[in-house]
Amino acid sequence: MNPTRSLVPASLSRRAALRTFALGLGAAAWLGRAGAQETPKPTPPAAAAPPPIQSESLGGKLTLVTGVGGNIVVLAGDDGGLVVDCGVPQAAAGMAAEVAKAAPGNLAVLVNTHWHFDHTGGNERLAKAGARIVAHDACRQRLSTDQVVEFLDMKSPASPKAAWPLVTCAPQGQMSLHLNGEDIVLTAVPAAHTDGDLLVHFRGANVLHMGDLFFNGFYPFIDYSSGGWIGGMVVAAKSALALCDDKTRIVPGHGPMATPSDLKGYLAFLETVSDRLAKLRAAGKSEDEAVAAAPTKEWDEKWGKGFLPTERFVRCAWRGVVKHG
Repeated sequence: MNPTRSLVPASLSRRAALRTFALGLGAAAWLGRAGAQETPKPTPPAAAAPPPIQSESLGGKLTLVTGVGGNIVVLAGDDGGLVVDCGVPQAAAGMAAEVAKAAPGNLAVLVNTHWHFDHTGGNERLAKAGARIVAHDACRQRLSTDQVVEFLDMKSPASPKAAWPLVTCAPQGQMSLHLNGEDIVLTAVPAAHTDGDLLVHFRGANVLHMGDLFFNGFYPFIDYSSGGWIGGMVVAAKSALALCDDKTRIVPGHGPMATPSDLKGYLAFLETVSDRLAKLRAAGKSEDEAVAAAPTKEWDEKWGKGFLPTERFVRCAWRGVVKHG
């Protein structure tokens, strides 16, 4: 790992980020699926190869690991390694090997930014390697029980007990971890991507891991069946910006490294679309009418060709607004 290399590595190009997300979708078959849904399932091309697992130094004791599902950050040091998120289940062995390179020796802590399997698939392996799992209260609840991601028509059975978080943060609470000379602040936000999302701020290094509260470069997936909705995404983005200064480096759940300026643009998108959907809902419009109103038109050319094409994103966001009430 060369600390002089770009902090927006080739492994996190937009194309590679989408391949990484496709890897996570491929794991859906491992988790099991339910019946057909109204709109086509997002499936990766048959010929698409999984992205390589890669690491990039973020300077000091921090390393970014990509290619295993959601983006991972590793903190090394004599107090034991700390890992934020751990990828999909079928990449757990490769993930653990990469983490061991980044943080040789014992593991102390694994933080889950939320419960989805492309961020918690290595929980059991890292826990058996010595990591204590820390997460939001709701993350533990969802990992310990059977779940269904409704929009993707995806069943997720309860994780083995060894994969459950042992230390949890209360809703809208905050906790601090102090390891390896770094102060790490975990902030629980109101329901947004799910009902159990954490922001992870490495204060000394000025690095913020946002989990799936931020998809950088394409439309976000908002899991309304887990309590998520676009209005909450707005609140979460504002909370994240409050932790940033102009030099903060932001790790999204998926996509390349970002700046506070990128996050401000993302917030503007979320606010605009949230407001438009709320007005359509208040006017008694249907889901099809909301799609026809093109509430994302300014961003479709840039972001509408990713994991969630424009229509699917609008339908997903709309259903979250409706379910939230």
